[in-house]
Amino acid sequence: MLLLLSYKAVLVLNSMTADQQSVFNFLDGKGELQGFTDSEVSHLQDVKKVMNYADDVFYLLLLFVTLTFTYYKKDRKFMLKLLRYGGISTVSVMFFIFIFVLFSFNSSFTIFHQIFFPQGNWLFPIDSKIIMTFPLEFFISISRNIFLLCLGL
Repeated sequence: MLLLLSYKAVLVLNSMTADQQSVFNFLDGKGELQGFTDSEVSHLQDVKKVMNYADDVFYLLLLFVTLTFTYYKKDRKFMLKLLRYGGISTVSVMFFIFIFVLFSFNSSFTIFHQIFFPQGNWLFPIDSKIIMTFPLEFFISISRNIFLLCLGL
């Protein structure tokens, strides 16, 4: 849940160019895409589905955590145990992912896209509008900020 919360916070707090903001408006259902090819639009529609799925998972996890805390609110020892194990698990998983991404961002980026976009519509020419709008540095910066926020750094 912390990873998804960090992801949502970084997207809200991250400064973006006008073109990037326009795409995120589309992804939020608040606008249309301008100047993108059909294959870029197709990919961004798939991105929108993945982002909506991530939102659904986040809200389900938030509900689960809220119900768990509500149910166990009188058992302070058990709540502290849950928080300790949850914290250890989160830091461990985030550390592993961060190290993998740190030493091999390109491989991580490729694996991520192969998992969430198996149809292969995520490869574009270097001079395409989608790559110009979202260069690799954008994703490196966003990833770094998500992981650091999740770890509370």
